[in-house]
Formats: sequence, structure tokens, C-alpha cells
Amino acid sequence: MPDDDSMRLFIGVPLSMRSLRAVANAASDLKERSASLTAELRWVAPARYHVTLAYLGWASPAVVPAIVDAVGAVTAGVKPFEMRCADLGGFPRLEEAKVLWAGVRDRMGELGGLAKKVSAACAELGFPCDEREFHPHVTIARVKGSADLMKLAQESPAHVFSKTSVETLILYKTSVESDASEYEKVAQWSLGPPSE
Repeated sequence: MPDDDSMRLFIGVPLSMRSLRAVANAASDLKERSASLTAELRWVAPARYHVTLAYLGWASPAVVPAIVDAVGAVTAGVKPFEMRCADLGGFPRLEEAKVLWAGVRDRMGELGGLAKKVSAACAELGFPCDEREFHPHVTIARVKGSADLMKLAQESPAHVFSKTSVETLILYKTSVESDASEYEKVAQWSLGPPSE
């Protein structure tokens, strides 16, 4: 059980405004067409779109400086790179989805490599390492219960949601307000060569 001052933390990559708008437009189209579904979908506000690199869970505010230092050490000198949001999918799968997402193409493995470094740095601070394969995505809706969203996804045009230049990582704090998660930036790291 977390202490009263504990925070629920994760490290993520924000989307570019162009990608954010493109994913939001696709979500709006899906929302309209999902009205005929019996399942209840809770749509994520575009301002909260991101790609999670590492979920840390509950932590004391006192550990934040150590997180900042550890992640800063493994990201120092990592050059910015591009990722592209594309396609629709669901967890655990579209036929019985609890989550509807826009996928992220990571053909060169740069995002996956960065996620691995960040997770390893946080594991050294005692945070649990996620053993599952890294599957970068942007959550666009959560399903109350579960639903077959295959038809909804198949009826959507092939989506390519534009590029995002990965230049910044953010340490987010999550809080739940009125049945929706709110994210607050706690710290951030910039990619690129170390400053002189």
C-alpha cells in the first residue's frame, strides 16, 4: 500500500503536435463509428497521448533525484531519432480488447533500445523490470470490460499518423481524477550530445 505522499510514476515520450493531431483525428473518426458497439469505450484525451518507455509504479518523492540522475546517465549522448505512429491494434488482442491503441513503428530498434536502457537504469534503483516484450504504442481508448474491436479497426483506412522526433523523455506522475488518469510532468531529459 503506497504512503500518502507516494506518486505513481512512468517515463514516456510525448508525441509531436503533428502526430498528436493525426492520432486525435483518427480517434475522433473511430469514436463516431463505435457508437453502434455495445461496449463502453473511454477515450483518452489527446493531451495525454504518449509512448510509455518504463512504468515505475509507486515511489516516494525522495527517489525522484536518483531517477533523474540514473536516466540522465543512460540517455547522455543518445542522439534524437524519429518514430512513426501507424496502424491500430488492441491489448490483449482486437477480438477481446481492453485497450485500443495506435502502434509505433520502430524499424531500427532505437526506441526499444532506449526503453531497455531506461528500464535497466531504473531497475538498479529497485524498480521492477517489465519482463514482457516492449510493444510501443499510444493508448487511444480503454474498454470497460472487453470488446471485439476487429471490425472497427478493419473498417478504418490504413493509418499512418505522421512522425515524431524523439528528443525528450518525461517523468510523469499519474493521478486519477473523475474516472480518468491525469498526467503531470515531474522531470524531463533532452536527448542529444552532452552540453559543454
